[in-house]
Amino acid sequence: MSEPEVTVLMTVYNAGTFLEPSIRSILGQTFAGFEFLIVDDCSTDGSAELAESSASKDPRIKVIRNAHNRGQTECLNLGLGLARGRWIARHDADDLAHPDRLALQYQSAQKTPEIVLLGTNGRIINERNRLVGLLDAPLSHDGITWTAPFLNPFMHTSVMFRADVIRDEFGGYDHSYRIAQDYELWTRVISRYPSANLPQRLIDYRHLATSMSKVGREQAFAEAGQVSHREARRVFGRELDRTEAQLIAQFREGLTPSHRQAFWKLYHALLAGRDSRTGDMRRTVAMHHLKAAGAVSSRSLRSALAEILAAMRTAPAATTRWLATRYLNA
Repeated sequence: MSEPEVTVLMTVYNAGTFLEPSIRSILGQTFAGFEFLIVDDCSTDGSAELAESSASKDPRIKVIRNAHNRGQTECLNLGLGLARGRWIARHDADDLAHPDRLALQYQSAQKTPEIVLLGTNGRIINERNRLVGLLDAPLSHDGITWTAPFLNPFMHTSVMFRADVIRDEFGGYDHSYRIAQDYELWTRVISRYPSANLPQRLIDYRHLATSMSKVGREQAFAEAGQVSHREARRVFGRELDRTEAQLIAQFREGLTPSHRQAFWKLYHALLAGRDSRTGDMRRTVAMHHLKAAGAVSSRSLRSALAEILAAMRTAPAATTRWLATRYLNA
């Protein structure tokens, strides 16, 4: 049997009713040259049985069932060790992939072989599949590097990466990170290799109250803070003081109206030493303003409008497209 070009890697723990449509979204890809590894971490809700039922109907699926609960990071590294594909595409058990997701990523990877890490943009949906937000990642390596101290510049469930580089050179995911293991890994990768995100929204990311990042909120923020601190030193060329680090944490966790002015003063002071005139850098800054708008909107409509206007001044076309997609579903 020939080796697959792509391994789709999914980890599962009690995915419930969302697992079946998530699996179906991968099996419905227009790109056919993939294997599908599903690592079940001792689910108790029938997820493993559903995965095995799917595997009995489609030979591309292989299910690995852990003997005891190991956590997502361990499951990811287990999958990395078993993957046969040259490229590995992550996909979470409650998210949905656009039918052309793998095809578009694989085509882009063939055109730009120097890139070893490639994500996409996405939509945020709720448990009823309704659009509740947008996920906008920086597209260029410059935009990704600039974003890294502030936020994870990739959506984990959207990434495709070179298996040999991630597994053999970087050793996979860091076991000491339980939730922000992807953020930690991507920042190590982008310090050595070019990266990119596709502009298409090829993933529907399901936002649920029971998601790991919600259940382990304090740990998630603590882990992200460790990565952010390291990236700030690398990207900005200096250590942040306590107040600066707290402002960046505020932005990452949800900026409040009272911190807006101080945060943007710091942001633009840090940006002053970089070339922010390129199209993607301007778009990236605009998307950061729109993230801030979403965070402050529940407390201050005036602050939210100020952020949207700042985004419009920075990148009018990108902001207009964002507003049309978010509110007109265009």
